[in-house]
Amino acid sequence: MLKRAVIALAAALSAPWSLQAQEADTLAAASVWSVQVYPVVKPAESVYLPGAKAAPAQVADVLRRFTGVQVKDYGGVGGLKTVNVRSLGSEHVGIFLDGVQVDNAQNMQVDLGRFSTDGLAMVSLYNGQKTKRLQTAKEYASGAAVHLDSERPLLFDQDGGRARLRGGSFGTFQPSLQWDRQWGPVILRVSAEGLTSNGRYKYPCFDTTLVRENGDIKSLRLESGLFGQFRHGDWRVRVYGYGSERGFPGPVIRRASGFPFSAERQADRNFFIQGGWNQDWTSRYATSLKFKFADDYIHYNTHPEKNPMALPYDLHYRQRSGYLSLAQSLVLADPWSVDLSVDLQRNALDSDAGQSVTPRRNVLTAALATRLAWEDFRMAAHCVYQGAWDRFLTPQAGGWTRENKFRDAWMPSFSLYYSPFRWLEVDAFAKRSYRLPSFNDLYYSLMGNSSLVPESAFQTGIDIRLEHASGPWSFEGRISPYRNRIDDKIVAIPTSSQFRWTMLNIGKVDVAGVDLKADARFWRKGWSVDVTFRYCFQQALDHSDPDSRTFGNQIPYIPLHSGGVDLCAGWEDWSFTWETVFTGARWSRTANTPDYYIAPWTVSDISLFRKMTMPALKNRALLPELNAGVTVRNLFNHRYQVVQGYPMPGCNLMFTVEYSW
Repeated sequence: MLKRAVIALAAALSAPWSLQAQEADTLAAASVWSVQVYPVVKPAESVYLPGAKAAPAQVADVLRRFTGVQVKDYGGVGGLKTVNVRSLGSEHVGIFLDGVQVDNAQNMQVDLGRFSTDGLAMVSLYNGQKTKRLQTAKEYASGAAVHLDSERPLLFDQDGGRARLRGGSFGTFQPSLQWDRQWGPVILRVSAEGLTSNGRYKYPCFDTTLVRENGDIKSLRLESGLFGQFRHGDWRVRVYGYGSERGFPGPVIRRASGFPFSAERQADRNFFIQGGWNQDWTSRYATSLKFKFADDYIHYNTHPEKNPMALPYDLHYRQRSGYLSLAQSLVLADPWSVDLSVDLQRNALDSDAGQSVTPRRNVLTAALATRLAWEDFRMAAHCVYQGAWDRFLTPQAGGWTRENKFRDAWMPSFSLYYSPFRWLEVDAFAKRSYRLPSFNDLYYSLMGNSSLVPESAFQTGIDIRLEHASGPWSFEGRISPYRNRIDDKIVAIPTSSQFRWTMLNIGKVDVAGVDLKADARFWRKGWSVDVTFRYCFQQALDHSDPDSRTFGNQIPYIPLHSGGVDLCAGWEDWSFTWETVFTGARWSRTANTPDYYIAPWTVSDISLFRKMTMPALKNRALLPELNAGVTVRNLFNHRYQVVQGYPMPGCNLMFTVEYSW
């Protein structure tokens, strides 16, 4: 049986067209393909944005409500925002837009602040990875994964769109416009969003109150997407452009010469084009092709003429990357399927920083996966190989060198799913992941540490889900214990600037934790109430050197306790939301001493919205809607810091008016 399966796999991968011809000879043209492949692992958390009463403006605001997730926020509308899942660090968390990774070879820090929720249908978090057909190899390789799935408009051969205006505290003004048009099976979506904010808010500083300076931002995002469908296939292309100019307010550190002041500025220009094509050639064989080209530019300037204490830096970075992925899936015998994915990527970085090092990196990522997926019992296994070839040009070396030219790793994984009853689901996974050092880690001593070694993580986790519904009531519960072992853990510590970091290898970190979530819903006669409770216990201990004073201490920025409570109530066209987030005590260094202690904090946000159906327009299948509301953030004006030295805003308002047609 195994020999026949191997022969069938080889034939399918080498001759898809012959399989297609064989199907055409034996099946009628109107045949229905009935083979169904179930995903093995469900997302730990997910939000369907079109169904949300008041969807947040940024992806970072969605993720901060997920259990076990820490979003590092450096304050203000334009502050840097990165995500950390189960103490793995942002470099182990893959951000995927329609299955294509949003990455950054320079520092591996993806700023979620520049990603809007406009045009997105779903934001999902996987603590391991998805186990579905036709994934890219990189989707298998990430330690944890955040998936952003685009919304596909349904227009019924007409145009539609949405105009939205947000504005409020700190001089924030954020207009956006989206327009959709359908021509048969092809849909065009065009969107634009602008943002301006002065970033000025009051904060306590020792024995006085100051106003946060140099935290302003101006940005513009332009996007367009094409979606198409045909028999047993679909395709999409996205073009994205983003530009911003912002200030870095710097940490609040009292100096002998007076209060803190920063004149650091950064300008960003980001462009990418990506696309994908999925095709079911037969009922058993399918392929997926994805591509991406990205061009990112950064200009960083300290403006010493405005701040004499600043080191004089005027740096330019230009990063280009090309990416191509081919995935193939073959159902050997229902319910057994095999996938093979191969990704190729090239990254290049040019800069005038440091010694004018110009690194290049070619990365090959390949994944072989197999699944047995019945409706109530499923299991999957895969093995990922990743190899990276580095080289860099330095004037001192007289040309291209090949030092540290090659790094590779094998990353296996195994997943199980079992549902013995309709109200109970259990899934478990074990996985090894590996992250390459970034260009900054290796080549730029200004921000990195050339002696860093690669970081790897071994993860295990179980999800137990309970569901029950009775009349107008429904309940969902989840308990998720997990353990992570991270070797050569790399921690990024901010210095006197958000642009410059200190990179440290802690060595070995053991993480043990549990995520709890309970969600109760009630609906009747126009009323709906949804209450969600989240709690995370997370112990992440430094176990590098038994003789060190930091042995057994909690690693930086990981709270032992965190959680939140959400209340959403709706009555006819009105909706009210109360969201509370709690983060326990943390330390900014592995030395858990009072000097590095960060106090716990609790922040509550409320929002009130009303949606009104407008009079029908001529020859329109969909009725226009007007949605207006207000959001109060940090309702009780709590003074807190997510990152030490970076105070967050107090109570502030945001108004929203949206018209869709």
